[in-house]
Amino acid sequence: MAITVSLLLFGSWSGSLSAREDGHPDVLMIAVDDLRPMLSCYGDPRIQTPNIDRLAKRSVVFDRAYCQYAKCGPSRLSLMTGLRPDAVGVFDHRKGTIEAFRKRRPDAVTLARHFKDGGYVTRGFGKIMHDGWDSDSDWSEKPDPGREQEILEIASDNGPSIIADRHDCPVIQSPDVEDDYFFAGRMTTSVLQTLRDHDDSKPLFLVMGYRRPHLPFVAPKKYFDQVKPDRSWLPAHPLPPENSPIMAWFNSDGYGGAMKRVGVKMPSEQDRQGALEVNGYELRSYVGATNQGMMSEEEQLRLLHAYVACVLYVDAQIGLLLDDLEKRDRLDDTVILFWADHGWHLGDKAAWSKMTNFETATRVPMMISAPGIRPGRTQAISELVDLYPTLCDLVNLPMPTHLQGHSLVSILKKPETKGGIALSQHQRFKKYMGRALRNDRYRYVAWFREKDGVIVERELYDHQLDPDENVNLAAEAGHQKTVRRLEARLLEAFELNNGGAR
Repeated sequence: MAITVSLLLFGSWSGSLSAREDGHPDVLMIAVDDLRPMLSCYGDPRIQTPNIDRLAKRSVVFDRAYCQYAKCGPSRLSLMTGLRPDAVGVFDHRKGTIEAFRKRRPDAVTLARHFKDGGYVTRGFGKIMHDGWDSDSDWSEKPDPGREQEILEIASDNGPSIIADRHDCPVIQSPDVEDDYFFAGRMTTSVLQTLRDHDDSKPLFLVMGYRRPHLPFVAPKKYFDQVKPDRSWLPAHPLPPENSPIMAWFNSDGYGGAMKRVGVKMPSEQDRQGALEVNGYELRSYVGATNQGMMSEEEQLRLLHAYVACVLYVDAQIGLLLDDLEKRDRLDDTVILFWADHGWHLGDKAAWSKMTNFETATRVPMMISAPGIRPGRTQAISELVDLYPTLCDLVNLPMPTHLQGHSLVSILKKPETKGGIALSQHQRFKKYMGRALRNDRYRYVAWFREKDGVIVERELYDHQLDPDENVNLAAEAGHQKTVRRLEARLLEAFELNNGGAR
């Protein structure tokens, strides 16, 4: 297949990228919503994901990759602009907030726009930015996210799928239908056709975003039939960490309106028991889930079952993509990126859903397959914000000056690299910002009062002794030296002054 784009446009790649004449590979980026590393290729024996595993075998797998914000919109905006959340300033899903950002930072061209300006044909399908945030001008053709509110797609009694009213949407649904009854299957078919129809006079940058396993947990019945969770799947630590502040794990603070509809009262910031009874309200707000109170083991197992079924559904779609690339002898000539926008709590830490700074919510599956890069695994700490500069580096596009991440190509070439830090953050109660630093051993979190920058709470978890983050050590006398050291590093990394210390 001959590509005739000028090398002056792209620069020159020193490695052996592909058999194409100009050496510039197509790029396929696969995004999955709400996916924790609960995958067989990440060592989880409970679930078999043969197609993601197949991609892992030809990729460099990042065992310690982290999102910058454990919420769909801010996480994806950070990745696609190459900016950290504080620089973006978007912490909710309001349309006005994203519009204000674009006016404030017109220099922050998205990854798709940068590749389009660099000579690529850019195509987008499914959820890439948060729903409704993609700009049509970033793409060579108008992106296809599906119908408005496609995330709420459910099966109808008769006929095609429908978009449900948010407050009438079942939390679980498993109709006996074919894959392409739902948008994920139909989208895969569209993407396969796009790959086959692409005019190779220009390289292709194609992004596809699968919404599942985001709520509601809806997938064809055959994927529910492939796995049956038992009590061993239930979280070993269903309560919040010892000595942890409520703001660390209470992730229902944005759901006051949904609570009010059903007569559930939002607990106060100091009401620990009340917070436990409504935590994870994103999930609780769907029909069929317990609105308030502790969930039974039976209900938890049903939810676990449905979550995994959705993962298996997405895995099957990814298999179709890999099959097509392999049949057309394009696997070795294509850069493939696989990532999730954040992790997901499944009853651990008294939480369901995301929106915390814990390891479970911030650690993500991430892998990169690229021509000239040998497969492997790496323990180097990396971040989603690094993907923008990494892709530029891989295809020799110049990097925009606004990028805050760092290219991972050196790690791709030497996966044995270790070390590094990852920065994550999350806003709580609209008046505190929790900023987290993860290094090889520790997770340190400082909660800043936004009106004056004062640190009001601290968390410290020692992963060498406590990998599940069950005990907050921040207030213990024997750990104050570590707290001071990590806090100084956190303030430096987030470019904050030290005026916030209590």
